[in-house]
Amino acid sequence: MQPLHDLVNKRVQNITKKELLEQAARFRVAVNDRQADEFIEWLSTHQVDIFSEQKRTELFQTAERILGKKEAAVLEDILRPYKHFLKL
Repeated sequence: MQPLHDLVNKRVQNITKKELLEQAARFRVAVNDRQADEFIEWLSTHQVDIFSEQKRTELFQTAERILGKKEAAVLEDILRPYKHFLKL
């Protein structure tokens, strides 16, 4: 994997609860403490690779299950500008 990919994946994998809640507020997405805790726990126990279609799909499905359908859609929207890197 390229160094940039490693850096991006590590950053996603290591997001803190505080950062997650700040980003949710920034994008006007309702995420409560329980959801944030559960999502952060999932991230800490799974390999994140947003450059892999399979792993990215797993991430989006988990986000939908934990955070909700609307919130998972926002996550996809956030990544859409980078589609040329992610091959969305």
